[in-house]
Amino acid sequence: MKHSRPFLAIAILLFMVQPVRPEQLQSFSVPSDMPSVRITATNSNEVGKYEKFEAHIELENVQYENPYDPTDIDLYAEFTTPSGKKIRINGFYDNYMDADQWKVRFSPGDTGTYKYQLFVEDDGKKGKSAPGTFKAAESEHHGWISPSNVNKRYFAHDDGTTYYGVGVYSPWRNTMERFETFSEHGANLFAIWDITYGGFVNGTGLIEEELGRYNQLKLGRIDSMLTIFEEKNIRMMYAIWPHDLFSKTVWAAQWKQNPYNQLIDVDDVYSDSLVWEYQKKKYRYMIARFSHSRSWGIWELINEMNGTDGWAHGRHQECYDWVEKCERYFEENDPYNHPVTASFSGGFNEYREELYYRIDIPNIHVYPAQGWKKKYPSDTMRSAVYNYAWASRRFRDNFEKPAIFGEAGAGLAYFKPEDPNYHIAYHHQIWASLTNGLAATPVWWDYPVLTEGDWDQLQNLAVFVEEMDLANLQYQPLDAKADGADIYVMGTKNDAFGWARSYDREVIGTTLFTIEGLDNGKYTVSIYDPWTGEYCEKSTTKCRDGKISFDIQETYDKQDIAFKIR
Repeated sequence: MKHSRPFLAIAILLFMVQPVRPEQLQSFSVPSDMPSVRITATNSNEVGKYEKFEAHIELENVQYENPYDPTDIDLYAEFTTPSGKKIRINGFYDNYMDADQWKVRFSPGDTGTYKYQLFVEDDGKKGKSAPGTFKAAESEHHGWISPSNVNKRYFAHDDGTTYYGVGVYSPWRNTMERFETFSEHGANLFAIWDITYGGFVNGTGLIEEELGRYNQLKLGRIDSMLTIFEEKNIRMMYAIWPHDLFSKTVWAAQWKQNPYNQLIDVDDVYSDSLVWEYQKKKYRYMIARFSHSRSWGIWELINEMNGTDGWAHGRHQECYDWVEKCERYFEENDPYNHPVTASFSGGFNEYREELYYRIDIPNIHVYPAQGWKKKYPSDTMRSAVYNYAWASRRFRDNFEKPAIFGEAGAGLAYFKPEDPNYHIAYHHQIWASLTNGLAATPVWWDYPVLTEGDWDQLQNLAVFVEEMDLANLQYQPLDAKADGADIYVMGTKNDAFGWARSYDREVIGTTLFTIEGLDNGKYTVSIYDPWTGEYCEKSTTKCRDGKISFDIQETYDKQDIAFKIR
């Protein structure tokens, strides 16, 4: 395979650990008839902030049939931070490449010395290891993402810096070439399913193909993918349940692959108590194995719930209750507080406030061909832009949460992908979404639809956003007008950014823009060409009586323009 060597190298790196020196652990004796847990190696005695600390564990005097079942055997660690906070981290069994190894993974969010101790519970008996320590040093990393504590409509990293998601969906058939494309174009959001449709990860089956046991080949590949993403500063949105796996009669039915079909009828998947016990064990395992990673971004509980039998057959309250139950489980058990989302399909009528109140990230799919009316019947392009602007603003106005369009585009837009207008619309739609308060670019479905030109446009937007502190400034929509152009502006009292597109001329040069809501004073206006990714002019102007005006040079020959006001 073309990319087998880089993946193999990463897989090998995952197992680079060093034996624990005796002085790292305090002396400790264990009665001979009690379960014994011992740390045999760690990856390092000093790791950077937000980097992985991994311990390899040896268990003795234990008996279990299923290493993935915490009611059969339960391994966990207690970490004490430098400030004295105690954090429980569950261990897990790893048999990727026949490793046959118990592990604990932890990532520090503070610098200083951490203390830790391992515990094992088996058949009513409890054993514990000698205490150990490791040090966490400063690093260049920013940490996990979550809703900002300052401007709750955007994401922030754990250290408070802004995260604006830029990326596309790549649910299957992934290769190293795709990961490189993301990195080369400044994309930082990668979305994927747990499904079996091919590629480095999804060519290896489901995580849970056998009831209560987990596919180590796939899990090891996900480890490798996360290592790649950490290097390239990419966050992942992982769909635990694509609608396919909860569907027997609705579209893309793959219920036959779901091992829960051995226990229940598909309609009961949201409500059955035994199935819920299996789900909790699966979620616990995934948290233990992956959530330490700063590249594990978002838990997508269910992708397009209306594509499942339970919803299609009227079990709506059970569906919502299940989402709430899952969200609560992750809130209580994910020590890194990764946010949770869920979605319905891309039809206009699939906007579901009942869902958005229950999750961290409101998430609608936008497929205009599925019932999204044209605001301007004689102007399809302007209508396409309007839908993205309006839907972004609706989220912004209705929820104080970071909202996303978890899928968009595909072949279900007003234009078909082979039409050049499809790709012009893509450019317009990502800019209209940014300037109406969306927390990430529309997550385009899917990777093969985008051309090299589309990736360049995505990169231009990423460059524009890079220096904007969205998570820590109270941006809100500002009133703006421009003759013959649609204009969208987000701003504070002394800072703003926006995008405008002429709808009655082929160029926007000489258009006069007027914006209200800034404090009076002197401002710098920087004009950005979103097609080339370059700032093309800069001027100073004054805001009087809360209004600021500026125009674009006649030589500017594009139909749309972006700008920043400082």
